[in-house]
Amino acid sequence: MSKPMDASACALQINNLTHSVTTGSQQLTILNKLSIDIKHGDSVAVVGASGSGKSTLLGIMAGLDRATAGDVLLLGENLTTMSEDQRAAVRARGVSFVFQNFQLLPGLTALENVMLPLEIRARKDARQQAQTLLQQVGLQGRTDHYPAQLSGGEQQRVAIARAFAGQPKILFADEPTGNLDRATGAQIEDLLFQLNRDAGTTLVLVTHDERLADRCARRVRMQDGHLQEAS
Repeated sequence: MSKPMDASACALQINNLTHSVTTGSQQLTILNKLSIDIKHGDSVAVVGASGSGKSTLLGIMAGLDRATAGDVLLLGENLTTMSEDQRAAVRARGVSFVFQNFQLLPGLTALENVMLPLEIRARKDARQQAQTLLQQVGLQGRTDHYPAQLSGGEQQRVAIARAFAGQPKILFADEPTGNLDRATGAQIEDLLFQLNRDAGTTLVLVTHDERLADRCARRVRMQDGHLQEAS
């Protein structure tokens, strides 16, 4: 797609990435020799039709899945030859996620959901930090509520506070506003781009929302298994 960047300038590099799956007796190529460099602090939207491979690409970028061929360098680490445990260790050092379906733990309160990644890191100030994050996303009055007691927009704000709790170097978001009404979605967008701007966190998001994509510094399009810069 473009001239390769110096690895030290990149939060994410993908080189000649191919991913195929077998369905019955046929092999289907979902991603076909993709390459992209994403620099630290960038914001990139991946757009394209349903079924074009956007979410598959995001999962491979984040080390949740492994590609059939090619290289993925995430935060300077080559995920290609790593085991799942090794990839998980890379994610733990600086990767967070926001998903369309929130993925909050239903048996934990909003506060406890946000505290979880802090406690995993043995932060002694986990409760205080989680309270501060929930205040930043406007949920200081909902800390003791469980996910089922929160609206969709409130659940997504908890998910964003939890994602920010790890002070991520890169945040992957898969249709982060897909289940929200326009007004609530706009609030969630503002939170994502505030993190990108204020903390210098690299933002990579998959979206069908052209308006959301337009807020990113870059937009790339998935089509027929290929990736190209979009105007």
